[in-house]
Amino acid sequence: MDNLRYFKTQELVDPKLYKILGDEAIKLLNPEALVALINLREFFGVPITVNNWHIGGSFQYRGYRPPNCKVGAKISQHKFGNAFDCDIKGYTAEEARQKILANQDDPLLMKIMRLEGNVKWVHIDCLPVKNGIHVFKA
Repeated sequence: MDNLRYFKTQELVDPKLYKILGDEAIKLLNPEALVALINLREFFGVPITVNNWHIGGSFQYRGYRPPNCKVGAKISQHKFGNAFDCDIKGYTAEEARQKILANQDDPLLMKIMRLEGNVKWVHIDCLPVKNGIHVFKA
């Protein structure tokens, strides 16, 4: 995807992968998931943080996770380039989830298939489900 608009590749992959592939690492991410993330940013109209390792922060595995990554579930949508964990400026995770669910028919949110519930971050992914956004517990 040529136009990440609000994001840099470093925000979406871990530092080791970025060191190896640079901006080409973006090709490991599902284009539908990237659109979902960009549209989520458009929907909320405020900054969204995925990874922040590139600016000295501690988040590095909230976007793409390499197959050998020990963070999260063994078979996580992150390992398929199909998920993002993020913080949405000015919203708690629960407030953001409730706003997404209340507006799931908004065209900007149509690519989000699942949200993870009861966590302190907003997890979105594009694993296909039926009948609206599914909230799951990991």
